[in-house]
Amino acid sequence: MPHRRQGSLARRAAQVLLAFALLPALLLGLALSAWYEHVDQQHAAAMLSDMADGAELALRSYLARHRDAVAVLAADPVLRGQFDTATLQPRLRLLRYMYPGFLTAFAAAPDGRVLTAEPALDASGKPDYWRGVSVGDREYFRQALRGGRAYVSGIFQSRGYEQGMLIAVAAPVYAADGRLQGVIGAVLDPGQLQADLGRLAGPSDTLALIDPAGRIVAASPSLGVRRGQPAPASPLLRGILAMAPDHAGDVGPAWWWTQRGLRETLPDGWQVLTLGPRQFFAHAWLPSLGLLVLLLVPVTLLVRLALPRATRRLMRPVRVLADELARFDPGGGAELPASLRQVPYELRPIVDALEAHAALIQALLAQREDVLAEREHEIEQRTRELRRAVAALNETARTDGLTGLTNYRGWREQAENLWHEAQESGREIAALTCDIDHFKAYNDHYGHPAGDACLRRVAGALRQVLDSRARVLARSGGEEFIALLLPAQRRRVEALAESVRSAVAVMALEHAASPHGQVTLSLGFSVMLATPEARLDVLLRAADLALYRAKRNGRNQVCELSVSALQKLRVEE
Repeated sequence: MPHRRQGSLARRAAQVLLAFALLPALLLGLALSAWYEHVDQQHAAAMLSDMADGAELALRSYLARHRDAVAVLAADPVLRGQFDTATLQPRLRLLRYMYPGFLTAFAAAPDGRVLTAEPALDASGKPDYWRGVSVGDREYFRQALRGGRAYVSGIFQSRGYEQGMLIAVAAPVYAADGRLQGVIGAVLDPGQLQADLGRLAGPSDTLALIDPAGRIVAASPSLGVRRGQPAPASPLLRGILAMAPDHAGDVGPAWWWTQRGLRETLPDGWQVLTLGPRQFFAHAWLPSLGLLVLLLVPVTLLVRLALPRATRRLMRPVRVLADELARFDPGGGAELPASLRQVPYELRPIVDALEAHAALIQALLAQREDVLAEREHEIEQRTRELRRAVAALNETARTDGLTGLTNYRGWREQAENLWHEAQESGREIAALTCDIDHFKAYNDHYGHPAGDACLRRVAGALRQVLDSRARVLARSGGEEFIALLLPAQRRRVEALAESVRSAVAVMALEHAASPHGQVTLSLGFSVMLATPEARLDVLLRAADLALYRAKRNGRNQVCELSVSALQKLRVEE
């Protein structure tokens, strides 16, 4: 059928270009500007976060390392029995030698009177310069006695051997009977923190370390603050302190030039404040504006060249075609409207192709619906079966078939995950190991079926006592069981261990081959602070040695071995 010529789209092209060519270019420029701004903010926030994390890690490591050193010295068994100058002097000297960050180290009586100190001579060469000095009024001395453990002070003004703003670490020393022997202390120079801070900050960035009382411990020189000065004295630091922790925000004198600030807090009250310059606002807009100009110039020239050859009737047939096609549903079975046959000859191939494919689309849509419904049902059914099979397989692979507790494989996976959780939170974690006394003799006397029944009974007692308290409870092998508790307190763990032992004793399972006449349980436990330097295998080793000590001491009892005691045993070995 011949088609009547309705005109050419060439004459109408100029009008389309004139109306729509400039708008996409403008939108593209705005989108690029917003994207540049977003990337700039993300980059600044990432740099701030990395710098703050590095400063926080350095501060945490520096304080924990020196605090633990004083705590280990205070736990020295020799000092528990002999807290005198002859015993203290070489140990204080060794402490300063191993930890050069300590300016001085001293030992004080329970009333605060200094007994001895290192170095032995002051800056002028005078010996015994500590005579008559008392630290009883110092906050770090009182906090160490009040808390019964090592304590790191905030920054304070020194009045002793080293003058200036210092940080002190103190730990109490107790005799074997619990009587207070005195206090071991050492003094740190914040200048080391200042040097570390200078290495962490970039040339245009600033860092500040704040103690629990809100005083400056170390700060970049560009902040213009002094050590020991209250942090709110700086307007920039005051703006950061007003923000929520771990939240980056803008601080500065004016909207066109601001700084990005970030505050991170440590569990013991120390804070790390980070500032980095935010780029001038035109940094994100100038490249996009330049690109926009480059786009608009050729587009404008193209429109000017196309205008003489464009036609004024472009919009009407195109709009009619768009409206009719928008209303046309190829899957509904309707024929093409008659008005589509009146379109310009340039658009007629589109109409012919659409008419030819309409019938095919309708057939394919019907076939597709049937196939999709069948496949979706099959996929859904197989997916449910696969999930059930995978869940059952995972559960079987990690469960002990005899007792129903977690097996060794599941125990190792859960223990590693729990250890990482304890390190991230910085809390204490406890390992509790137990062993059925004389179990081989029980098997030899009553037979393996009776031994299996005994294992199930003991596992039931463990589950009854520890299931709601232990994060991990497993049969680690043979007649051995193990549990991990987080968070853990020594007294609570000891009470749970005694409850487990009593629960097995209450069952009164006959054991003729045991000196106790019934099935009993020996237990050992150890509690450790999960610091970044700590290791899980050290905790498990201490718990195993505690169990061995319980068995060696007569079985049917609970024993504890601290990690520090384990380290002492290694040194002695």
